[in-house]
Amino acid sequence: MNNKVGHLLFVGLVSFAIIGLLIRIITDPTWIIRFILISAVMIGIFYFIMTKFVLKSSPTFNKEQMAFKKAAKLSKRKYKKSPKQPTYNKKNAIRKRTASSTHLTVIEGKKGKKKNRALH
Repeated sequence: MNNKVGHLLFVGLVSFAIIGLLIRIITDPTWIIRFILISAVMIGIFYFIMTKFVLKSSPTFNKEQMAFKKAAKLSKRKYKKSPKQPTYNKKNAIRKRTASSTHLTVIEGKKGKKKNRALH
């Protein structure tokens, strides 16, 4: 019963908010543009303050940032691939591919012979 009351209150609150927003847009259409611009400026100022002053002064932020930059540099070196692409022409198409660098060998065994189950 309590869940239904909470759900009805939430739906009613959202409905009133939507109705109020629509009335506000109908009566003053430039309000929405001003609201969006002011909100964007406030978010930009908050982001600037957080990144320049608050997070830089934090000692853990500097350590984590330096560790991340170092790991990224090492990762780039490790996974950097050289641009060695074989060129395709008719002569290369006829030739067979070279053997792979995985040094695998085939061990000959009793592949074709079936076990005699009566003896074993």
